[in-house]
Amino acid sequence: MRNLVQKTLLAAALSMSGAATASENEYAITYSKSELESVTGQRAVLRRIQAAAKSYCPDYLEIRSHYDVRMCINGVVDDLVASIKHPRFTAFVEAQRRSRGPAAELVAKQP
Repeated sequence: MRNLVQKTLLAAALSMSGAATASENEYAITYSKSELESVTGQRAVLRRIQAAAKSYCPDYLEIRSHYDVRMCINGVVDDLVASIKHPRFTAFVEAQRRSRGPAAELVAKQP
């Protein structure tokens, strides 16, 4: 619960400072809109999104299911990417997923 409160307070503090935030449920990241205009910036934002997802989701030792961990991470990434509402960034993230290969796609699409 403390971690949730810290994440919520951080998101509130950052939004008051003028930084853009992408948040969904109990996870959030900050980014600058100018970061979304370059591939280097998009990579940096995606890394922060992935780190937030890994921090939010349980790890394998907690739930003993690689599939469930991956599905949680994919869900958080999808939520945060969608909350940014930037078509070029969304396309960049989709291209990154495709470049990981067919095995990653299968994991992402399993029910």
